[in-house]
Amino acid sequence: MRHPYDVEEVWRRAAGPDAAASLFSYLRDGIHRDVGCGLLTASIYDVANMRSRRVFSENVEAYPTGNFKRLDRNLYFETVLVGRKHFSSTTIEEIAEVFFDWEKIRDVGFESNLNIPAVASDVVIGSVNLLAKKGHYDVERVGRALLWQPIVTLCFLLLSQSRVENASFSPDFDGTAHPATEG
Repeated sequence: MRHPYDVEEVWRRAAGPDAAASLFSYLRDGIHRDVGCGLLTASIYDVANMRSRRVFSENVEAYPTGNFKRLDRNLYFETVLVGRKHFSSTTIEEIAEVFFDWEKIRDVGFESNLNIPAVASDVVIGSVNLLAKKGHYDVERVGRALLWQPIVTLCFLLLSQSRVENASFSPDFDGTAHPATEG
């Protein structure tokens, strides 16, 4: 399958001002168009302290940007962070097996997820996290989403180049974490 993105547009955005936010916006549009998504977030990982930090959210009330979320050593951890592979599920029961906040996911109306890791130098540096209705992330949609994985990785590499401690893909994010430390 041919990649769904315009390479010239990717490089134009990557070389331009606010490169991380600009390219991430292009990625979001592509994911919504090619795969479908009810909610998209993005996270970076602090494995040494067993936590992740959200650097983008389409629903900041339910999933605030800057918020830390604990990491558990489970199938998700082993698949994504150790194995450097995507993780997907099609039911809330599958989600409940690996995410402590599964009830919140269900309560905001989702039962299917897909996490696309950004892998650089053999390390997961972040992930784009997708939620949708039950059954949405089937084999075909997962395959289409994974075509965007090189752009996912490039977005996180550009974000890391900002060298700002609380960097985010949201150009208007003020760097302040919300009070909650989980979820």
